Amino acid sequence: MTASLASVELESLEYSRELEAYRAQYDQDSTSASIAVVAAMADILGADPLELDRLYDAVDTDALDKLGQVQGTPNGAVDISFTFEGYAITLSSDGVMAISPPAHERTGVRETGATNE
Repeated sequence: MTASLASVELESLEYSRELEAYRAQYDQDSTSASIAVVAAMADILGADPLELDRLYDAVDTDALDKLGQVQGTPNGAVDISFTFEGYAITLSSDGVMAISPPAHERTGVRETGATNE
């Protein structure tokens, strides 16, 4: 992994009430995909990253990290979708992730450091 959790800053993390999902973006040159996912989830949940479930129990983190190495394909970006901490996550090879809360939480999203659209 290219960055420690303590030094990770996402480029953006916003919640869209219309989509009922978070949208996060990270710098693929300085942050691995797996670290970005953990950082986003820690921010959304207001938790210490070390308190979260192990990401590698939800998805192959080596494969996830290689996603950032995939540059434009003829059909556009490559996406990987999985569930982590009960949230549906879709991570794109362009450094953007969509994070959907569990259905029972969508109408009452917690206050986080994320900004609302």
